[in-house]
Amino acid sequence: MGLRETVVGDFLSECLIVEPSELVSKAIGLMKSSNSYEVFAQIGNRVGTVTIRDILRVKNPANTKVETILNFIPGLSPEMGLFKAARLMADYRLRALPVIRNNEVIGKIDVKSIVNEVKNSALGRIRVSKIMSPSPITLSTGEKVSKARGIMLRRRIDHLPIIGGGKVSGLITSSHIVFSLITSVGSEKYRSGVPDTFSPLSQPVEAIMMRAPLKFDPQTSIRDVAERMLAENSSCSLVTINEELQGIVTYRDFAKIISAEEPKNSFPIYIIGLPEDPFEAEATKIKFTRLISSISRFLPPIIEARSIIKASSLSKQRKRYEVKVTLVTAEGTYNYSSSGWDLPLIYDEIVSSMKKMIATKKRISRKGRGQQPEETNLWQ
Repeated sequence: MGLRETVVGDFLSECLIVEPSELVSKAIGLMKSSNSYEVFAQIGNRVGTVTIRDILRVKNPANTKVETILNFIPGLSPEMGLFKAARLMADYRLRALPVIRNNEVIGKIDVKSIVNEVKNSALGRIRVSKIMSPSPITLSTGEKVSKARGIMLRRRIDHLPIIGGGKVSGLITSSHIVFSLITSVGSEKYRSGVPDTFSPLSQPVEAIMMRAPLKFDPQTSIRDVAERMLAENSSCSLVTINEELQGIVTYRDFAKIISAEEPKNSFPIYIIGLPEDPFEAEATKIKFTRLISSISRFLPPIIEARSIIKASSLSKQRKRYEVKVTLVTAEGTYNYSSSGWDLPLIYDEIVSSMKKMIATKKRISRKGRGQQPEETNLWQ
């Protein structure tokens, strides 16, 4: 079954459902005890969600009802395609969406399930530096939890690395902040806050941060990173070199690999020799289509774009690829090629070569305008 034919029902998992009239403090307690990022509530035929980041805005969780901060979201049918679900999660910046049958929530699709599929595919060989968010926003040791909360709300993020002495000292998440508001979780009554003389938000970030966050070298494969994140139930990992922060990776970065919308082109695009692995094949199609779309504005009108992939297996675990790209334009034909172990990286190299070629052609055209390019071969 191809990736585009994979359906939501294949990834169904249990979810937390609360009554809309429940207090937010009760929802926090349930989320903390189950280590969940969201709860769902249903009003009539509509289903809404409350996430940890939504709760960050609440000033008094013990007196606020869930229904007052509920965000209504699309409900998915079990038959919906995985790609559409991943795109909806990306659009709404959510980690999970409810799955509905006969107007009843029967479970959720969680981004962690998608990450698990990505890591087990051939895409797992991609280096984490290729999907990380570089130069993330950070806080310094000694700064207040209230400042972390404000940044998270303004930037719509859930993770802030903490830096001390130029190196990573820890990590604070929106869950750390929200769960610090709860002082009684296991009892009938969920209470928010502690004595009036103390405010959880006035603490330094060191008081509640994670002191040993996951850290990986930029060259680490996303398979290794995802396996550790899933095994340790961590929603992010830092990318470092000698304790100096380079980037951050969250589940959303993994999901974006397969949730990207393919650009529409007015000319045909053909790919021959796609990998058997559906995740790698889909990522290859998206990558090549985006490559052509981004480069087309610098070239004469493109009539047709083709890519031929040849794979040779040196072992049962890895394949080496040779990729040739042909662009047929109104003024000539251009050929490019590269090889390597990772198809998305190969296409990145071809993009670089194409841009260099275009720059060279422009310099030549200034010396002799009016000449049409002959067929160009650029082999790497």
